[in-house]
Amino acid sequence: MATGGTLESARVYFLRPDIGFRGVMDLPLTISLAGKELLTLAKGQYILVPLAPGSAEMKVESYTVAGNPGAMTLVSTTRTLTFFAGETHYLMFELVPRIGFQLIGPMGGSEFVPSQLSREGALRAVRGLTPVGMAVDAPISK
Repeated sequence: MATGGTLESARVYFLRPDIGFRGVMDLPLTISLAGKELLTLAKGQYILVPLAPGSAEMKVESYTVAGNPGAMTLVSTTRTLTFFAGETHYLMFELVPRIGFQLIGPMGGSEFVPSQLSREGALRAVRGLTPVGMAVDAPISK
C-alpha cells in the first residue's frame, strides 16, 4: 500500500494520546505499512497521511520493559487494516498490557495497539494533542 495524494486516496489520521510518564514507552512509535516504514509518532501528537485504498498489514513497533530483570525490549503489534477511497479513517494507538509466556517466564510489559475511532471519538481524543505534518493544515477539528 503506497501513500497517495489523489482524490482516490483514503485520509488516515494517526493519533497517539499522552497518557503520562511511562519511561521507555514514551519513545516514539514506528508505524509500517506493507513492510515499509511509514512514520514515527511521538506521544501527544497526531498526523494525517493520505493512503492508497485497500488492505495492508500495519506493524507498530515500540519499546517496553519486560522479562526478568526488566530489560528495555523492542515489541511489535501487527494488524491488517482496510482503507477506503474518499473516506477518512481515525486510528488511535492505545497502550495495553502484553499477555503470554516465553520459555523463561512471563513476557510482561506493554505494547501499542491501533483501534479505529468514529469521527466523534476522534474529536474527543484529539483534545490536547498536537497536530504535525499535514494535520497542521487539516486538523481533525475542522
